[in-house]
Amino acid sequence: MSAQSKSVNHELILAARQGLIPVRERAWLGGFGNMLRKELGQWWGTRMGWVQTLIWVLILNGISTIVALTDSLPPNALLQSVVQTFLPMSVGIIGLGTVITVQGAIVGEKQLGTAAWAISKPVSRSAFILAKTLAYAVGFFVAAILIPSALFFVTVRALIPVQLPLVPFLYGVGIVIVGQLFYLTLTLMLGTFFNSRGPIAGIGIGFFMAGLLLKSFIPQQVLIATPWPLPEIAAGLALGSELPAIWPVPVAATAIWIVVMTIAALWRFGREEF
Repeated sequence: MSAQSKSVNHELILAARQGLIPVRERAWLGGFGNMLRKELGQWWGTRMGWVQTLIWVLILNGISTIVALTDSLPPNALLQSVVQTFLPMSVGIIGLGTVITVQGAIVGEKQLGTAAWAISKPVSRSAFILAKTLAYAVGFFVAAILIPSALFFVTVRALIPVQLPLVPFLYGVGIVIVGQLFYLTLTLMLGTFFNSRGPIAGIGIGFFMAGLLLKSFIPQQVLIATPWPLPEIAAGLALGSELPAIWPVPVAATAIWIVVMTIAALWRFGREEF
């Protein structure tokens, strides 16, 4: 038996005498799998995911179907009207719904003490944040984006004689995903900095409303660094319309903000005192 094996066996014997068994685990993502299963279980192991799906289908598909059935326009114009309703509305309303749904994801656990309890177990702080981010991203993707978008595509094909090309439509849906991730990471980041829901909802909803009310007054150099142009970009890509040459800039800027806000959430939660 080698000297290294004797050392390991000796450590195991000492640990067993104290009622402890040492385990090897990556500290930075320790407990990530357990946290992710727990968070996904809240979506799909309860009624939450199905209720969310029903809400988004009723809102997004309901409004777009009404437009398709009531607008007396030529087929090409009707297709353009329906797409310009569905995709921009998806970017905006899903972003707003994300803020409302996620505002208590971090704060609620801090207030109840479950965050401190989870951290006291073999769950790292990074795993806590990243598991929530991934679970909410997957949940909203399925309930608010994938299912409503698939239903919309099938409905448009059935109701409008002009076909909507699939690949450009998927590009538009991709922009919706980027917008949703922005509001998700924004809300989770705010949850690590504040201890009540008020400031989180206020800042998130305020930012969303600013995009609606102030977009036409903001210099373009500032506007392209925000997610506010994404609704028009999503519709333009889906319809194959001509977009400004700088349209990739807001998409890239939003992606950078997503990364920055995720890093900020990890940094701040790593310094949270429990």
